[in-house]
Amino acid sequence: MATAPTVPPLELSKPVPGEAQDAEAGVRGHRNDRLPCCGLGIGWVLFIAGFFVTIPWYVGAVLLCFYREEKREKPGFIACTIAAVILTILIIVVAILDAVLVHD
Repeated sequence: MATAPTVPPLELSKPVPGEAQDAEAGVRGHRNDRLPCCGLGIGWVLFIAGFFVTIPWYVGAVLLCFYREEKREKPGFIACTIAAVILTILIIVVAILDAVLVHD
């Protein structure tokens, strides 16, 4: 009884000649992809906008907890969080000083 020759299984890890090997092309989160807001991350756009209206700093601080798509966005969100904390401390200090100076 003759046995049929066995065919080796297709190995996907070996490169195929003539084909592009960039399996991650077009996938978000890689170094060569542009960030969404004119090359800036959402966090940096919120940080810059926070100098005109302070609410974007607080939005960026909240997004730091929930945004997981892009690791390169994190520094902008951290900058928003730091700015929001500094602004909150400044508002509290001014409110306390105003209350103390008004009652004296």
